[in-house]
Amino acid sequence: MTIFIPIAVAVVLIYLATWIPTLRTYRRHWEYGNKMPGPPAHPIFGNLKPIIGLSTEDLPFLFKKWAEEQRDKGHSIMRVIMKGVVYVWPLNGKAAAAIIDSTTETNKGDDYRFFSPWLGGGLLLEGFGERWKSHRRMLTPAFHFAKLDGYFERCALDIICEAAMGIKIDAQLNHDHKYLQAVEGFNKIGVLVSFNPHLKNPFIFWALGYKAQYDDYLNTLKSLSEKVIEERRAAHESGEVEMETSKRMMNFLDLMLSMEESNQLTSEDIRQEVDTFMFAGHDTTTSSTSWACWNLAHHQDIQEKVYQEMLEVFGEDTSSDITLEALGKLNYCDRVLKESKRIIAPVPALQRKLTNDLVMDRFLPDEVAKRHPYDFMPFLAGPRNCIGQKFAQLNEKVMLSHIIRNFRLEPRLGYNETKPCLEVVTKPSKGIPVRLIRRN
Repeated sequence: MTIFIPIAVAVVLIYLATWIPTLRTYRRHWEYGNKMPGPPAHPIFGNLKPIIGLSTEDLPFLFKKWAEEQRDKGHSIMRVIMKGVVYVWPLNGKAAAAIIDSTTETNKGDDYRFFSPWLGGGLLLEGFGERWKSHRRMLTPAFHFAKLDGYFERCALDIICEAAMGIKIDAQLNHDHKYLQAVEGFNKIGVLVSFNPHLKNPFIFWALGYKAQYDDYLNTLKSLSEKVIEERRAAHESGEVEMETSKRMMNFLDLMLSMEESNQLTSEDIRQEVDTFMFAGHDTTTSSTSWACWNLAHHQDIQEKVYQEMLEVFGEDTSSDITLEALGKLNYCDRVLKESKRIIAPVPALQRKLTNDLVMDRFLPDEVAKRHPYDFMPFLAGPRNCIGQKFAQLNEKVMLSHIIRNFRLEPRLGYNETKPCLEVVTKPSKGIPVRLIRRN
């Protein structure tokens, strides 16, 4: 018994010693956080108290309220502290430029680790090193405008799968497709973990049943992409599908399979990039187009102008082909889509984790009359901007053109009755309840 006591004391002291680096970091973050403008924070819990218990549809209003308070005080950034971590939100493009233009501070935030078993080393999550640069350079030809030509009659996930992967899944007819359900479920758990720090404890995460859901969704997501890759690989090997000789004309998956043959990419590299493209390519575009329809339904005069422009460009025959050249003439429609993204961003937040101290334009109000180019970044900017932004913009124009040319949209609820939810991709709390009235 006399031996047990000193051993127990030693174990406790060793355990407490392991917390010293964490406590030092906690203290350092608190000192820095107190020097920055933001809502009043508790010394231990930070700003967590008003956040806990809020639904994802209520979170945007809280963050907007905090941001407006700081802007009214003349601040260009806002800090929010949660569990010892300082989150700094730039409130204008000038403040954002310090991090966006940096070629060193490009690492993703800790919340992205949740997606690592799924998206792994794909372009979205991979650190800004030589591997990321190499993959970005190799995959850039896959996002040429020509990739969308010939697939203009399909919707987001079907476009992604057929134009980029060479497969059909008919997600428009199969609303309960397991992949769609898995993406939505996986993202919802990710948001819960982000705003409920106790769920980052592996035991609590397992005990509350989230681990089983997580594993089930992950298996579904990875299984579909592995099946897509294997079927395409088999089609090439059997001669059923011939590989394009030009990299510019190859679809996304064929381009990567050709790189696998030359040992530039591994099978796991391909799986990660396919998952990244299928997730980032369809969910964001779907959200953006849906919110555009919602905004147009509530602004009949703007919708009419969009329709009249489409009549001028395409003519009155709604069965006429939509071409890349014609899409380039939809200037008013393009501005409407940008304005819709400004009002409700398809991706509500992004993270960067600093590796070095960074000085930002902290307390001075923005005195520049001309709007900074980074005041509006629907596809981010800088070295880690969205590789598929041109593809996505064409995709949105195509879908909106088919809808507005054939139907007039009317809302079935008040504008604020369906709310943007602060999730990985901004989803409407009550869907997009609109009535489609055929024009002819």
